[in-house]
Amino acid sequence: MQDSFTYTYRVKTSDLWQAMMYYSYSSFMGVVNVVFIVSAIALIISRWGEATDLFRALMVVLVLLFTVLQPASIWLRAKAALSGAPRELTLSAGREGLDITADGRDQHMGWDKVRGIVSKPTILILYVGDGSGYILRNSVLGTTRKDFHEFVKDRCQRR
Repeated sequence: MQDSFTYTYRVKTSDLWQAMMYYSYSSFMGVVNVVFIVSAIALIISRWGEATDLFRALMVVLVLLFTVLQPASIWLRAKAALSGAPRELTLSAGREGLDITADGRDQHMGWDKVRGIVSKPTILILYVGDGSGYILRNSVLGTTRKDFHEFVKDRCQRR
């Protein structure tokens, strides 16, 4: 296994959107969303033929609420959150911790400040002690995704 990793990338709105969507759908809110979507679809199937135009429109809006409108609102929140974000980020992970360079500023963070790493199908989220985190998408990680994940897990367990 490698003993250091360096990634230089631009954080995209889609990265933060994916993280927010994974968080939303893996929480209690996700369960409510899925139940609501299934219920709305069942309502459409069972009542479409006898419903008035107003009720049909309401049923369609209910389905769109969690399948289109909620993801769109999360996209807008992600876009707003990244409006002042650094243009390019370099994240280096080594034996001593993380080195982050963004907008010409350098920061070192020891492994004692790293809370953990979460693996989702398209991204890894590296959580740090100040409540923030770093999102690394698969295209940035390339073939090192598994090795980087194991490296960070190992470093977090050693602290």
